[in-house]
Amino acid sequence: MKLTNQQIATIEQTLVLNGVVYEDIKLEVLDHIASEVEAIMDAEQDAFETVFKAVLKKWKNVLQTTSNSMWLGMLFHAPQIAVDKLVAYSKKQALNVLLLSTVFASSLSILGHAIGIELFVTILKVILIGLFYAMAITTSVSLFLIWQSSFKTTFGRLFLFRGWVVFIFCYMTNIQNQPLKQFDANHTFIENFISCLLYGFQFFYSYCQMTMAFKHFKIVSKLKHA
Repeated sequence: MKLTNQQIATIEQTLVLNGVVYEDIKLEVLDHIASEVEAIMDAEQDAFETVFKAVLKKWKNVLQTTSNSMWLGMLFHAPQIAVDKLVAYSKKQALNVLLLSTVFASSLSILGHAIGIELFVTILKVILIGLFYAMAITTSVSLFLIWQSSFKTTFGRLFLFRGWVVFIFCYMTNIQNQPLKQFDANHTFIENFISCLLYGFQFFYSYCQMTMAFKHFKIVSKLKHA
């Protein structure tokens, strides 16, 4: 039995009242619950209110507000289904940062010793300064746009919690003066590798935060053109 627009609106309003305010999660849950309600109404010929109440009870656990301080921070709270989604995304993000940082450190260490440390660091410094400034500017604009947007997504919310880390890393790496101050010709290959690995971690972690903003804008764009 096809649900009416009013019945679908009732499901959506109930989800919002239960804390499901993120558009990406809300649409996903709304679709699942609506399909389940339709199937049960067709099979059992029960009224919408009765079936919806029973289905909503089954979803109660995944809609409860919770957190995961290890992966999302102590201040981040959201429905269980949103937390699970973001934890899985954060774990994948961490693995990507580790892999990219390792490739970055290996490449820099090999190239640095191959073409000469001083020339290599001079060239690299210009590139890194430009990239970090670009990320800082993009982060600032994205934070403002997401903060004032009427559309809420899980990725946008997490970006508001994590985006400012980009500015801390810009400061920690001393980007304007000497971004690779530990990369030295007198150091061993391993020492330079570790220095580049730590730097790469900060750079790629910052980049991964930007990907969350891009995901938010992509979801918003789809909603506006739906």
